[in-house]
Amino acid sequence: MHNNKIRRCLAGLTVLALFQVSQVQAAAACAPAAVQKGSQLFAQECSVCHAVQKGVTGMMGVNLNGVAGRTSGTFPGFSYSQAMKDKAVDWKAESLQAFITQPQAFVPGTYMPYTGMAAAEDSAAVACFLTQQ
Repeated sequence: MHNNKIRRCLAGLTVLALFQVSQVQAAAACAPAAVQKGSQLFAQECSVCHAVQKGVTGMMGVNLNGVAGRTSGTFPGFSYSQAMKDKAVDWKAESLQAFITQPQAFVPGTYMPYTGMAAAEDSAAVACFLTQQ
């Protein structure tokens, strides 16, 4: 009986430690320098079609304010491809980076004409920036 309590306690501590490590890794991945670089890259590469300011409409691409945590194809009033609606991805840093890197490979049939951001460091920075919007 005593051994079971110790095992449960150790299991709980292991889960807590893993959670804390994942939080530290996420924070490190989106360090202020990465967010700043992502902001600059977004302005250069993405802002022609997308806005991140809340309430901005009329752009060719969907408004990306609050995109992190949203499900793909669900922003009200935007005309998505059926492929984007069907993908139903939960946008977070990893999925945003995958889409930014190769949009057509990540969501075959997407309307987004952008061919992708090849440098992993750059696409990660833009993804970090978007998670902060």
